[in-house]
Amino acid sequence: MTSNLLELFRTNGKIIGNHLPKMVGQPSSALNDGKTYADQVIEPSWKELPLPLRMLGRERLKWDQFLNDIHDAAYDASGVKIAFHKDATTRTAAIFQQSGESFETMIAAGLVSESAKQSPEPDATVERGHAIGIDLGTTYSACAFIDSQGRPSSILNSVGEITTPSVVLFDDEGTVVGKEAALAASMEPERVAICVKRDMGSSSYGKKVNGEFLPPEVISSIILRSIKADAERRLGDVTHAVITVPAYFDESRRQATIDAGRMAGLQVLDIINEPTAAAVSYGYQLGFLDETQSVHGGKTMRALVYDLGGGTFDVTVLKIAGNEFRAIATDGDVRLGGKDWDEKIVKFAAEKFIAEHREDPRENPSSLQDLWIAAETAKKTLTERPKANVFINHIGVRMKVEITREEFEESTIGLLNRTRQTTEIVLRQASLKWDNIDRVLMVGGSTRMPAVARMLEEISGKEVDRSLSPDEAVAQGAALYANLLMKKGTGRENKGDFKLTNVNSHSLGIIGLDKATKRKINHIVIPKNTPLPHSIRKVFTTARDNQPNVKVEVLEGESARPEYCTSVGKAIIRDLPKSLPAGSLIEVKYKYEENGRLSVTAKLKGQESHVVATFSRDNNLPENDLMAWSEYVKHESRGMT
Repeated sequence: MTSNLLELFRTNGKIIGNHLPKMVGQPSSALNDGKTYADQVIEPSWKELPLPLRMLGRERLKWDQFLNDIHDAAYDASGVKIAFHKDATTRTAAIFQQSGESFETMIAAGLVSESAKQSPEPDATVERGHAIGIDLGTTYSACAFIDSQGRPSSILNSVGEITTPSVVLFDDEGTVVGKEAALAASMEPERVAICVKRDMGSSSYGKKVNGEFLPPEVISSIILRSIKADAERRLGDVTHAVITVPAYFDESRRQATIDAGRMAGLQVLDIINEPTAAAVSYGYQLGFLDETQSVHGGKTMRALVYDLGGGTFDVTVLKIAGNEFRAIATDGDVRLGGKDWDEKIVKFAAEKFIAEHREDPRENPSSLQDLWIAAETAKKTLTERPKANVFINHIGVRMKVEITREEFEESTIGLLNRTRQTTEIVLRQASLKWDNIDRVLMVGGSTRMPAVARMLEEISGKEVDRSLSPDEAVAQGAALYANLLMKKGTGRENKGDFKLTNVNSHSLGIIGLDKATKRKINHIVIPKNTPLPHSIRKVFTTARDNQPNVKVEVLEGESARPEYCTSVGKAIIRDLPKSLPAGSLIEVKYKYEENGRLSVTAKLKGQESHVVATFSRDNNLPENDLMAWSEYVKHESRGMT
């Protein structure tokens, strides 16, 4: 298969062809003025190019030169008005052929991509390389592997640190991930993407980067490719990974995470909930995964995992029985995390600056980014000390703002209480009391704030367990799970291998019609906190004779009103028999997999023959777009290997 980008390049004839006729009929003098051709053909056709191509840059693709070559081949200015050459089609086709060959040369030279002769998902038939666990965080990411002794071990990045800032700089020479990108954020905020995880599952990242709205999966895949490169410096070829997600991620966000992994050149073995991964890491520390089962084998423990990261928050109650990890209940907030605590410091400092200088530093992108960095630094300082300084540099004025831990905790009490309420809700959903909880585990860098532990100890009456590394536990738990999955089917399983049982974090429903009110309602078919995997069958009827298709709209959420739920997608049941009478029964099977992914199948009830049910997800990238974007990611990440 030829390169996806090459195919995109070669199929642009239609786009350009739509604009070439605009010059026909204009005065012949316009052919030489340059501006008219640029305005009528070059610029509009560039804007219609697929975004992965445009992100490579018009200079690198020699776009203007390409269109100027077509200009000379297509038009005849011998008359009063511009016309096409009689052999314009042949001439322009030759230009496309030449440009295609030039583009192939660029690919071969590594200027666009290496070979790009495979789909974004690595071929499962090739020999397996190493597998890693990846904690893909909102603000920081980490990865780990299982060493030759069977122990989980963190992998340092290129600058020798355990965590890598989840920040991407889109530089002219390619993308940059990590600390360098974070430092560039204040100087070039329009080129930097941060906190991308909060937008996973959406059609685009929340702001333009380099003038374009990019899919969040693409930005996340660049981060993942950087992590893969770090791992390969330590291990050699890395082909497989388990990637963690917040337990409260919905189906669309989970699919987006898998797609990001594929675009990064990884075969995603599975995704695992972050609190579950942390519990696996904890179980390993306590000896629950010991092959001999001699240390804690057979014992039962209930743990509450409180996971407050940089941008998301989860609480999960798990039961650990021997080597089995079973989630009982989970809840959370995908838009609550340490970044929100930082924002309170930003507001506090900005108001002090406004009071003294009558200027708001938040209105200038560079000043605001500097303030965000200063706020995060102050938050970390307040973890260890009773007060910290926030330095503001705006309109040529430098100002030092002092904030005490008491002021910080007072301004953020509302955020902390939101996590407290969620924690207590999860305990009720699990039908447990604090006396039934054996361990309260804290995960995520934001749990270092002293107020978090105080709150948990106050409501639980227990001392929190600080034995887990907030930065490493999730990645290491994912690595343990990746190792388990790599062993499956090879005959290398042993008694110490563990089992995971998750629950769905959102109820699954379908849009139905209330017979009394005739209004649309969300009919829940798989309630929240149902052990996974779980499947259920529902029967629908056709509305009219010879109906060719049936559409089933799938929702996630707890409300009976569809507008308050999240649309997952639509299951289109196609190709029903032409002779089918109205009221015919169609059985639809919904299945939640262990990792929270959804599948939909259907058949005519009472018959062996199946009809086709295609499940179309909202906001997720189509396969062709995934392939094109994977080529872009390969090119832009070329300096990471």
